[in-house]
Amino acid sequence: MKPIILIASLLAAAPASASTVRHVPPAAATAATPVELTADAASSSPTLTVHYRTVGATAFATAELVRQGDTKWVVVVPAAAVATPGLEYYLAAGDTPVFATPAWPHTTPVTVSESADRRSRDLLRTQSKRSRLHATGEWVDYGTRSSNGVDLKDSYYRVDADFSYRLWAYPLEEIKVGYTRLIGNTEANPNDPLMCLGPPPCTVEAGYKVAGWFELGLAPVEGIRLDVRAAVMATAEGFAVGGRVEGRLGMLEGNHVATGVEYMADVGVAGYFRLGWGTVPTVPMSATVEITNMPLSSRDTGVRLFYDIAREVGGGVRLGARVGYAARTQQVAGFTGGANVTVDF
Repeated sequence: MKPIILIASLLAAAPASASTVRHVPPAAATAATPVELTADAASSSPTLTVHYRTVGATAFATAELVRQGDTKWVVVVPAAAVATPGLEYYLAAGDTPVFATPAWPHTTPVTVSESADRRSRDLLRTQSKRSRLHATGEWVDYGTRSSNGVDLKDSYYRVDADFSYRLWAYPLEEIKVGYTRLIGNTEANPNDPLMCLGPPPCTVEAGYKVAGWFELGLAPVEGIRLDVRAAVMATAEGFAVGGRVEGRLGMLEGNHVATGVEYMADVGVAGYFRLGWGTVPTVPMSATVEITNMPLSSRDTGVRLFYDIAREVGGGVRLGARVGYAARTQQVAGFTGGANVTVDF
């Protein structure tokens, strides 16, 4: 009888073994995402621990499993340890390995999520610079025509300044806030004689001095972008609203095709098509065709053709220039010119 009691006592004191601890490893994990590991073992089992490391590392980190219920034990491997190409670990009850071993740890493959992979490409492309300041100034001249001995000027200037921040919270890529000023002189509406102080024809001031706007950059698919802008402005007629929408295929600073429309109450509408290319490193270029009646909504439609070129000068700074041509008729035309600066940080 004594030998039987002795054997039973030894069995009761024996540590947990691989046969008494059951664990099913996860088939795969996602980088930078915590991994939950579970095991089934009796409540009397010695403390269960997980020893884990990223594939390629030498030292194991250790964490204790927490008992939930009578037989379930749980631990969460922190996101910082979950990285490609895999997560190595083994489980131990006390000092006894019960799943895999230090010499032969189990490996769970780790892959990068689609959004994380895309974000890493965006970080590489922008050199991890999320913020951008941008300012541009432009002069547009449709030429001056004479009527009844009166020189009718048709021109305007435009200034834009904005700040943008790249969120990369796909599909929302970027948010932008900005300011615009557009002031010009153009021929008054001949059907509204009250616009002229004297007998028509005459030239009147058009445009607005202050406009503020907010823009969202949406990209549900990499390389396909939709920019949506809402604006409020103070025009000669009073408070007004406007907006802008641009669809783009490709990267703004590289090869791309874009088309868009901009509307500003009392000021006019512009529709455009742009072809951009980045065949010369650090020197993005583009050509744009625009149809518009700005700076006054009652004006005849005109056509603008302009070419943009920019150059990166270092430190996240890029300088650009614009030259082009503008005309409302075949007989009278003028010059388009401008400059811009972009600072990424």
